[in-house]
Amino acid sequence: MKKLMMALCLMPMVATAYAADHEPKQCDGHKHHMKHKKAGDIPFYLRDIELNDTQKAQLKAMMEKRHADRKANKQAYWDNKKAIYELTRADNLNEAELEKLVDESMAMKKQSAMERARFHHQVYNLLTAEQQQLMEAKLQKMREKHAK
Repeated sequence: MKKLMMALCLMPMVATAYAADHEPKQCDGHKHHMKHKKAGDIPFYLRDIELNDTQKAQLKAMMEKRHADRKANKQAYWDNKKAIYELTRADNLNEAELEKLVDESMAMKKQSAMERARFHHQVYNLLTAEQQQLMEAKLQKMREKHAK
């Protein structure tokens, strides 16, 4: 009976020790399970589409350029957010400065959306008509799945 009680008491400790050893790898100490894209990773909607070597090379170059551009703009975005945060914590709110910072933030978001749309346009035009149909079918299937 004592051995059974001892085993039952130790089970939670064994389970937590096992879980800690087999935790999924984390990114920069963050506790999430998302897989991050790296420069050169292809968009999700192209993963099942067979690309030729030329298309792969062009897509990789486009992805690396996009990654570098986004990385370069990231610091300006966070500087703007920090300035807005600091402005809201001041004793007196400077409305003119706040409006200027918010306008800058909105301009950055607009620019980002424009760059994303240009990128997807380039990717779509990189594909052959057959590949475009496959991509459209995959996206439609995904839309239907998420509409439920």
